Amino acid sequence: MMIKSIILGLVYVTTAYGAVLEKRAPTPFSNFTRNEFFKPAADAQLWGTLYARSLQLPDESLLMTWENYPAESKAYPVNHPIYKSVDGGATWSNFSAVKDTQNGWGMRFQPFLYTLPADFGGYARGTILAAGVSTPESLEGGVYIEVYASTDGAKTWEFVSHIAYGDGPNTIKNGDKALWEPFFLMYKDRLVCYYSDQRDPKHAQKLVHTTTTDLKTWSDIVEDEAESNYDARPGMTTVAHIESTNKWIMTWERCGVDACRVYYKVSDSPLTFGPIPGTRLKATDGSLFSSGPYVTWVRNPYTSDGSGIIIVSTTSSENILIQGDNPAEGKWKKVDINHWSAYSRSVREITVKGTRRLLIGNGGNFGDKKNNGVADAVVPIPTL
Repeated sequence: MMIKSIILGLVYVTTAYGAVLEKRAPTPFSNFTRNEFFKPAADAQLWGTLYARSLQLPDESLLMTWENYPAESKAYPVNHPIYKSVDGGATWSNFSAVKDTQNGWGMRFQPFLYTLPADFGGYARGTILAAGVSTPESLEGGVYIEVYASTDGAKTWEFVSHIAYGDGPNTIKNGDKALWEPFFLMYKDRLVCYYSDQRDPKHAQKLVHTTTTDLKTWSDIVEDEAESNYDARPGMTTVAHIESTNKWIMTWERCGVDACRVYYKVSDSPLTFGPIPGTRLKATDGSLFSSGPYVTWVRNPYTSDGSGIIIVSTTSSENILIQGDNPAEGKWKKVDINHWSAYSRSVREITVKGTRRLLIGNGGNFGDKKNNGVADAVVPIPTL
């Protein structure tokens, strides 16, 4: 049963999964930070929420999804909730959910939302794709990376295809045949799906991509980062197009051997990262950063020469890191945006009544059940 009360502009909604927080929302269509709009149930399993991902629709409304864990096992199989905001991210409402219709396992880990920029695979331009990891609650047995599609603005979802399969168990134990962290982008005539892959016996984990031209069949994998040291666990690929130079930047975490330090590499093509060595994400003051990177590129709103700004968020810092179009080690500028860090915080350029801004999406953090809600921030694009 859902209980709802509205008192002096404060909203409190309770569900089996958690609650929309009782607090005054930011002013609609404004800049704000630390806007926690969903709180998992106090007795939620595991970490409650993690790994928020966002999308903007053509009418400037916003979508947010995340890993979501209920209070009771009987609430399984879990799904990836879709929340929607129509006021620039100030308030959010439960809109739909991406549910597992194929395996009976649920949509468990690492959702990702993507809008098709052109007609593709039998779907029209503007179709929303949702990727995610489906695996049993026990984590024993198989694991799929799945893709679902919505042709009605995320109201309803239909299964499209299995992207990849592993035998499991889906844990981070070396040797388990697990899959993690899908990330989409369109390149020329194909859709690329990057992910973390534990199936190769030569590597505890490596980063790979697969492509499709029809959304039904997926190519053999190509390695994007695979180390000779078996214990290395590169993970969490994100990729952005540096439009001003027509190059591509990939970020990842280097776990297992390097305290999950964040690295990046730049390539002429998003399909040829593999041979390129990585560079540590190092700030101008010598700081290094760890875990959960997310990269995006925006055109610089403060210049007229077509140049841009590369923006990276990491789990280990509340700051974002920025640099110009030709990144170099030790040249990343830290920018304090007064917003909490989170496990794999996402960053997206949006427009709010036509003004370009950044949307930050937070899920929770491992091991911190008191501060494990879903929050967003809308902030100006920083200056270099």
